[in-house]
Amino acid sequence: MTFLVATALFVASGTAIIRVLRLDVRSPLADAALAWLVGSGWFATIAPAMRFGVGLPLSAVGAVLVTLAPVAFWGALGMRRRAAAKTADGAGPLASAPAAPPYRLPRPLWAYLPMIAYVAIVAAAVLLHGVNTPTHTDDGVRVRAFAPMLAFADEWGAEARALFVMAGPIPTFVPALGWMLGGAGDPFHPNYAVLAELVALLFLAVGLPSARGSPERGWSSAFALLSIPLFVYHCTSTYSDAVLAMRVGGGVLLALEYARSRDRRDAERAFLLLGFAALVKREGELVAAVPAALLAAQLAAERLRGRAFPWVALACAAAPVALGAVAKVAAVGLAGAFPMFRVLVVESGLSDAPAAAVHPGLRMQAAAFFFDQALFRSGNAGMIYWVLPVAIVARARALVRSGLVWSLAAVGALLAEVAASSILIVPQYTLDQSTVHRALMVASVPAALWIAAALTDAAAERDGVGERDDGGGGSAARRRRHREGRGTRP
Repeated sequence: MTFLVATALFVASGTAIIRVLRLDVRSPLADAALAWLVGSGWFATIAPAMRFGVGLPLSAVGAVLVTLAPVAFWGALGMRRRAAAKTADGAGPLASAPAAPPYRLPRPLWAYLPMIAYVAIVAAAVLLHGVNTPTHTDDGVRVRAFAPMLAFADEWGAEARALFVMAGPIPTFVPALGWMLGGAGDPFHPNYAVLAELVALLFLAVGLPSARGSPERGWSSAFALLSIPLFVYHCTSTYSDAVLAMRVGGGVLLALEYARSRDRRDAERAFLLLGFAALVKREGELVAAVPAALLAAQLAAERLRGRAFPWVALACAAAPVALGAVAKVAAVGLAGAFPMFRVLVVESGLSDAPAAAVHPGLRMQAAAFFFDQALFRSGNAGMIYWVLPVAIVARARALVRSGLVWSLAAVGALLAEVAASSILIVPQYTLDQSTVHRALMVASVPAALWIAAALTDAAAERDGVGERDDGGGGSAARRRRHREGRGTRP
């Protein structure tokens, strides 16, 4: 029950933020998803900055005040706008933005019904398993949800602070809010938090394209996501790899949407989600920086053609990263806050004695073999890396014109980042198969979304169907002409 209250607080906070920033899309599913992702990210940004940067213990009352601060600001801003409107012309409250068009079913429905059924069944099974599986450990020693327990107990010794840096602000503080409200820990809450991330990503993947007239793309994206076996499994565990993959996937999903809509607010939403993705795990900054940098490069290229660059949105996305860095440095110092940079620049790999006895070239060769196995032969990634080259070839002629090339570059850069880490920097974790499959999820989830976008766009172009009804040659008119022409053909 307390987790539901915490969820309501996060959604209220996120709704206030996206309304203040004018990033809501007027779609119930998509806005609910954005509200959870942004509201939980806000709390995970401010709570550790207060606890470690300022030194204030986080009580239940303090946590609620932090969460609801954007709601109070939104309310005050709304009152000021209404007062200004009345003073200006006496017309009363400002008119709200038009609602999104009603949802419709994908077409042809018979082709998408198996896909919709698969999404519904798998999502229900994951939720049912997740809510009935307490926080567990597969080695009998490590408890993966220990970080939120420390946040709830407010016990931050040296080892506890190092664990906070390893887990990241979102996995540490988001599950702890429900415990703070109820005054007792519940071992199911870390699982609930991961499941909430999954529900948010599915809502965003289905709701946003559906509200914009392309439910085919939405259901294809959800189907592609739930076709990754290891990803589905870790949505019911308390490992943070799935959370990082989903947060990065949400940013890539909005970048893909921007490639179609050319609505600058989609790019701003993508930046914001990627900024919060940096708060998951100690390598979150490195992973989230890849798609964020490619999106910034895309916008910079468009600036050369006369479009304004969204500096304010980029600053809003950078704020969680900066405050998260401040909290980590205050907790463990500069060297402890960014161990991945130390590994990358100084040590070029951490190895135990047995691994060090192996020739480095042989270690890299063996690591490359196991990385190839993780991509193509283990089954943990499903068929993603078999289908991806096919989708690239199928869309090769339209990549640059459609704008999908930038998101494809982000997928490729994420895959290269994981490959470099798994083969060159820390190959021993690939050799013992302890992390390589989970590490790949940050590339597999965006790759699945890209595949779904590329193939559904190709199908729409083949049928001569667009996404907007512009009054002259929109999607509804084209579909009608297409059906009528087919029906009157001799």
